[in-house]
Amino acid sequence: MKTQNAGAIPWMMATAVLGVALLSCAGDGPGVGGAPGTAGTTGEAVAQVLPGLGFVASSFGFYYPDDSAAGIEGFNLDGRASRSDSPGADECAHDDWTGPNQEPGIDYGFLTIIDNDAQREDGKYVFGGFHEGQLVDGVISGAVKNGSMTILLRIAGLDDPQDDDDVRVQIYSSEDSPALGTDNSVLLGATLGIHPDSRFHSGEVQGSVVDGVLTAGPIDLLFPIDIMIVRDELLIHDSWLRVELLDDGFQGTVSGYWDVANIRDIIGVPTTDNGNAANFTIEQFDAAMAELADGDYDAVAGLCRSFSTMFRIAGVQAFIVSDSPPGGMGGNGGSGGGGVIPTPLDQCVNDADQAALDALATEELSGPAIVGMIAGDCPLSACTAELGGVLSDGSEAARNALGDCIASCISDETGLSTACTGCYGSIAACSTAFCIEPCLPPNSGSQECANCALENCIDVNACTGLY
Repeated sequence: MKTQNAGAIPWMMATAVLGVALLSCAGDGPGVGGAPGTAGTTGEAVAQVLPGLGFVASSFGFYYPDDSAAGIEGFNLDGRASRSDSPGADECAHDDWTGPNQEPGIDYGFLTIIDNDAQREDGKYVFGGFHEGQLVDGVISGAVKNGSMTILLRIAGLDDPQDDDDVRVQIYSSEDSPALGTDNSVLLGATLGIHPDSRFHSGEVQGSVVDGVLTAGPIDLLFPIDIMIVRDELLIHDSWLRVELLDDGFQGTVSGYWDVANIRDIIGVPTTDNGNAANFTIEQFDAAMAELADGDYDAVAGLCRSFSTMFRIAGVQAFIVSDSPPGGMGGNGGSGGGGVIPTPLDQCVNDADQAALDALATEELSGPAIVGMIAGDCPLSACTAELGGVLSDGSEAARNALGDCIASCISDETGLSTACTGCYGSIAACSTAFCIEPCLPPNSGSQECANCALENCIDVNACTGLY
């Protein structure tokens, strides 16, 4: 990492507390660090946090430009500027769009379907179901929230979230559903596993970040979908990603080619076979596809087999996990086991602290999860002097002072005993001293970060007793 950003310390601390709690509940392997306890048996496959910065999509759907005539911030996917009055020998006649600065060649052929003004006899738009907020858009948008099409994004090798000329990007499907708040928004910090079928993992591609905007590609994206009457696979090939990196998420677009046959299977046939829900007939659908598709020219048939397409996408930070090979990550050690620092045991396992944890819990987060987030906030809200001491020398006295301060801060906010909150204070202070390098974003929650905390600090699960 190039720099240590004090503003990122709270997220790292919360990650250390929560990530270590997640990863140290790991089956019957030998303890990590310290004197091992009774030898463990070979463990079963367990979840390991993938390295890098992880996100889960919080929204996904067609990109609807405010004013397409003023320019579309998309991609020139085929490397040329197409005109309907002078098509190339190996392309369908169509007009490309221009970019915001009038750069030619922007590909978004599917917008001709979305903006199609053909009307039925009753005055409804034939392809009105593709309009913003209508049937097709609504179903696709809801799919990333309800588990029908969960999308994960991982960025590795990010040294500077504003400017970095070499990062690695990979996109996955997941069988897990994102955690939702009471307002139906996707919650930050959930743990989701990558799909067990590697067909639904993209290849890893190179990207770069300029002025906080990540661009990466080309990349093929394959997502299994199970949306109402549709059970199929969505393929967007030769895609490019452009997203703005935010403090705790991202937002932007993905552009690529969507095969007509895939669109027909996912949208055309299901909607026309079930009460004509999207207004068009299958004959109208097929005719429009043949007339307006703009990609993958088939010289024999004399038509194009795909549409250049743009989707809007946004997401929030998440822990992305994958099952490890058999053998386990190791357990909590035997009697007296733990980390380098001796670990007190079961400090939160008493009636008073259990009642306080139950009172903290919400529909979205457990009590210990909320305590972990408070532990991340306390260093800058109440313990800045102690934090500075650890960052400047990392001595045992400085670590103890920061740990005690964080413990008191948590107790003041939660009503938990200082014996209980001392576990969180200790892991946060120790991680700050020993694990800044592997735990700063974008590696918060990574295996390297968790291993560092486990090897150098107390076992927070054993300390709290909250497994």
